[in-house]
Amino acid sequence: MRTIHFQTLKIFIISFLLGVISSSNAQTINIGSGSYTTSFPGSDSAGRNGFPSGTPQLSGNALGKPVPTNDWWSKLIKENHADNLFNYPMTMKTNEQGLIVTYIPWGPIGDSSPIEIGLSGLHASMAKVSDYSDWTVTMNWNDTSHDLKATSGIGMPFIYFEKGNDDIVEIKINAGDVTISNEIIMVKDAASGADFVIYGPTGSIWNQTGNVYTSSLNGKNYWSLAMLPQSTNNVSSIAQEYKKYAYVFPSNTTTNWNYNESNAKMTSTFSVTTDIKEGNHTNILMGLLPHQWNNLAANSPAPNEYTYSTVRGDLKTLSGNSFTVENTFKGILPTLPNLGHYSPGFNPAALNTKISLIKNDQLATWTDSYNEGQVMNRLIQTARIAHQTGNIIARNTMLSTIKERLEDWLTYESGEVAFLYYYNNNWSTLLGYPAGHGQDSNINDHHFHWGYFIHAAAFIEQFEPGWANQWGEMINLLVRDAASQDRNDSLFPFLRNFSPYAGHSWANGFASFPHGNDQESTSESMQFASSLIHWGAVTNNDAIRDLGIYIYTTEQTAIEEYWLDIYNRNFSATHPYSLVSRVWGNSYDNGTFWTQDIAASYGIELYPMHGGSLYLGHHQTYAESLWTEMAANTGILSNQENPNLWHDTYWKFLALTDAQTAVDLYDSYPNRELKFGVSDAHTYHWLHTMNSLGVPDTSITANHPLAVAFDNNGETIYTAHNYTNNATTVTFSDGYMLTVPPNTLATSKDIDITGELSINSSEVNENDNVLLNAETTGAGITKVAFYNDDALLSEDSSAPYNYNLQNIELGIHKFYARVYAGETSIVTNIITVTVGDQLPYLDVANQIPGVIEAGNYDYFEGGNGQNIAYFDSSLDNKGDFRPEEYVDALAVASEGKTVGWISSGEWLEYTVNVETTGCYNLDMRYASGNDNGGGPIYFEVDGEKISQDISFPSTGGWENWNTRSTSTIDLLEGEHVIRLVATEGEINLGKMAFSYNDTECAEPGINTGLPFDFEASPITSDFINFDGGTGTVEAVISPQNEGNTSENLAKIVKNGGQPWAGSYINLNDALNFSSNSYITLKVWTDAPIGTPMQIKLEQQNGGNTFELLTNTSVTRQWEILSWDFSSLGVSAYDRLVFMFDFGSIGDGSPASTFYFDDVQQTATLSTTEVITTPISIYPNPVDNRLYVDSSSITLSKIEIYSLLGKKLIEVYNIQNSIDIQELSSGMYILKLYDENKYVTKKIIKK
Repeated sequence: MRTIHFQTLKIFIISFLLGVISSSNAQTINIGSGSYTTSFPGSDSAGRNGFPSGTPQLSGNALGKPVPTNDWWSKLIKENHADNLFNYPMTMKTNEQGLIVTYIPWGPIGDSSPIEIGLSGLHASMAKVSDYSDWTVTMNWNDTSHDLKATSGIGMPFIYFEKGNDDIVEIKINAGDVTISNEIIMVKDAASGADFVIYGPTGSIWNQTGNVYTSSLNGKNYWSLAMLPQSTNNVSSIAQEYKKYAYVFPSNTTTNWNYNESNAKMTSTFSVTTDIKEGNHTNILMGLLPHQWNNLAANSPAPNEYTYSTVRGDLKTLSGNSFTVENTFKGILPTLPNLGHYSPGFNPAALNTKISLIKNDQLATWTDSYNEGQVMNRLIQTARIAHQTGNIIARNTMLSTIKERLEDWLTYESGEVAFLYYYNNNWSTLLGYPAGHGQDSNINDHHFHWGYFIHAAAFIEQFEPGWANQWGEMINLLVRDAASQDRNDSLFPFLRNFSPYAGHSWANGFASFPHGNDQESTSESMQFASSLIHWGAVTNNDAIRDLGIYIYTTEQTAIEEYWLDIYNRNFSATHPYSLVSRVWGNSYDNGTFWTQDIAASYGIELYPMHGGSLYLGHHQTYAESLWTEMAANTGILSNQENPNLWHDTYWKFLALTDAQTAVDLYDSYPNRELKFGVSDAHTYHWLHTMNSLGVPDTSITANHPLAVAFDNNGETIYTAHNYTNNATTVTFSDGYMLTVPPNTLATSKDIDITGELSINSSEVNENDNVLLNAETTGAGITKVAFYNDDALLSEDSSAPYNYNLQNIELGIHKFYARVYAGETSIVTNIITVTVGDQLPYLDVANQIPGVIEAGNYDYFEGGNGQNIAYFDSSLDNKGDFRPEEYVDALAVASEGKTVGWISSGEWLEYTVNVETTGCYNLDMRYASGNDNGGGPIYFEVDGEKISQDISFPSTGGWENWNTRSTSTIDLLEGEHVIRLVATEGEINLGKMAFSYNDTECAEPGINTGLPFDFEASPITSDFINFDGGTGTVEAVISPQNEGNTSENLAKIVKNGGQPWAGSYINLNDALNFSSNSYITLKVWTDAPIGTPMQIKLEQQNGGNTFELLTNTSVTRQWEILSWDFSSLGVSAYDRLVFMFDFGSIGDGSPASTFYFDDVQQTATLSTTEVITTPISIYPNPVDNRLYVDSSSITLSKIEIYSLLGKKLIEVYNIQNSIDIQELSSGMYILKLYDENKYVTKKIIKK
């Protein structure tokens, strides 16, 4: 994780591209119903979307295989030389002469270079990777005359070298005391007290010249170097003892795992294949890290040699070629079970309300793969709870939202630049656009991002069985990209993110920091492993499931050692905290990639909390101690407002040890700001359910991976989930057997009774009597308790179970019942009864024509009007007007009662009295500090849309108020309730002035369609302006009437704002370019020849975009311009954006004014004007020579103009290229001629 975004804003960056970076040769790979592209789709409107630069620096055996990234040595494949190679215990750095070897106890290598190993005369511009295995890498220097290889692996105290036949080994020793003993060079106190030994082949002679030692190695081509343990007192003695390992080279290293479901044991075997260069010894000296030597299998060899001190703790050495680690999987769940009602204070009605608050939330259209995943997870966790409580409508609504967006990500359509996957063959990786945090350009965090998407896929398959048949292989592609378990995978490297020997994942694709590779959010790494377990289980793919269990159990042990230091043996004695938030190759710290606030350091190791987070409570003593520290170092107990203090996440962690205190803290802070990606419903459910369950009981395991036991003050509560269509029996290690019905999360507290609540009338008035009746099934029922919200009304101990509530009061009543069988119980359905009316503010209907102040929305006479007169997504009023309501309303001088902080999906209702049926003008006062403006909003009556979508240009600040006008509000005479709906927010609304316009409205919901002649439509109000552009429709006058016989035309003026300023029109249907592939228009402007004119296509729902650029060829006269959209075919684009003089900030002058008319789609262009035959120019940007491919026609001339229209170059008799080195750096316009036909293109000169 690189950054936390609490709000994402759409930011445009100028991208001076020739049209769209999109090739007609783009290859789409179809997989089931999904697809991805193997051609870069181009950047989006903000210049996002990238991929790693350069070419992987590989040679030898490493060639021809998928490129590995995200490892301790990954800087080698990207940079010419790497200075951050930390293998435990040594530190290495490559340069042109070879390999620098040193020992750095902490931090980057700096200028330390005690031992430099190379070859005489070697000057290699780069060190490539010539081979690699599960935890070793072979570096290769080759300058065509000399060849050097060095192999190093994690935990290996030796580095193994090889050279070319004629090469002379040259070793420069810059520090330490040197002793030569035959073929051995011993270096005492070379760096930080560490001693090193260099072993030549037997019989080698070392020649010394100053501090340089050379040898031909007695005709051999191998040698090795060892770092001796820091405790070494007698270098000579240990050097001789280590000599037996010096000639046993590792040729391969492998990790293999096996999960035994019957006893929940995961075993991992680490093996080294050796190449014995000389002698009879066959064993490697292997170094085991704490997470390994602390969890060895009973039958595994154990380290009994020397111990090294490393930044990861004690590295204990083993003489051998394999060992086995055994970890116990304690189980995970998709979510916590439905047992919250056993927690004091739990209110099922309150939970239902919290679910309803977000069930209609949409996913942002301006986002990135990381933020998208977080918000998907927010909906997933809430939808699972909705399922448990029987709120199937809410579950299905959220399911539909997630499914629609995920399928968009999993499908590539030609021309789109967002919500897609691109496979980059050069770097063997799948990139998701839009990316975030270097996911694309540096291959960062793929396990974080894809983990959220894979979890979403498992959720969809759970509730829509069969979905995986169409989309599953695309999800498996994400699995393979981050963690392919196939060493022969043709597309992806083996376990990209996960390091089998280090025991954890690395997040940085190219280990680009001086401290080495890094990982910040281990909790998100564990969420990735959890997602594999769920996806494998729900699709009956044991291989993926077991891969997830392998990563989960192994990474858990690494987290406990290196991020949490649970056993108090690895952190420095001076480290001030009980955890770290970033582990680096050779250090650790409590910073994050966005702040140094310690509150964030704690939170990022806990977030997100889900059914796979229970490992955080496996060590109760540590967890309790950590909470005490968190409480002391942050404002969690005082309800401090701090965007880096994620209260919900902290409370969920606390609930793993002390749930009641967590509930109390939750109750004390209802109006907190929720972290991006957090659901209040999930927090409420988690805290109360943990209060019912107790704490995880790690002494009990199960023969089923989706099963967990809890200890609640001595009572064991067993839980298990069954994704299959058949009942299963889960056997726990203490002998308890739990039968789990199909597709169910079951517990040992489940009882075979049901209850259904009903009332005697659906219409209830104040002071009416309401009869509540509970229909039950099952044996052993002892009583039924009736509730109104959290208030107990009555208990009935005999059937029929009912209660008569008399004289019901105004308000919203939420009735439910608890059906008991002894001490166990269930909760019935919830019935909401609204008593009272919705009334106009101040009890007088708003008159139309007239002015309505946005803050004067209707009220509910029974109390708070949420979900009756309005819906507000936050349960607090951030303003100062009508504080008892949730609407964020504010009294603003001269603007009246305004509504601010508007979010997607919110709505307000107003009771109005319309004087006359007809079409009304609407002038709305608004402010938008968002660079891209806000909205759209629309109006409806009785569920019928009565207006078009209304968008709002930016006003440049939240206190800068402008007027947005529209003229198509269709109203009927009489009293009605108008609902204002915000599809998107980012606006503050003030006064809304309605006036009768005495014309017939367009059909509600219809925008407009091509062609545009501007005679009757479109009209000025159809233009939506942005960033300094203003579009209007006006009469044709001189001089534009010369060459244009129309009555009306359109005009766009650019005046200040941004270089991409313009205006757009929403269309009533998506554009179809199957037969009419061109958009043409005629334009008149004072702007110079070569002015760039861009047409951009967008989706009104904020999805994908596609833009093309052409240039003017005349000035102060009409000309027809065209844009070829034939590559799109049947498109989804229903918005036409005009961005004229693209790239320049207008000043309102005639040169920034553009008149245009007759916008239409056509099948062909006039061949007397425009060349339609494809012509390619490349490269672009270009250095000195530009190549032209026009194989089907003969170009007669090429002209090159400045952006101001000055002709700079004219070339005849075109071959296949032209020399442009005389041009200075910048942008130019090309005109390419075929007799009387031409086409214009833009180039960038480097």
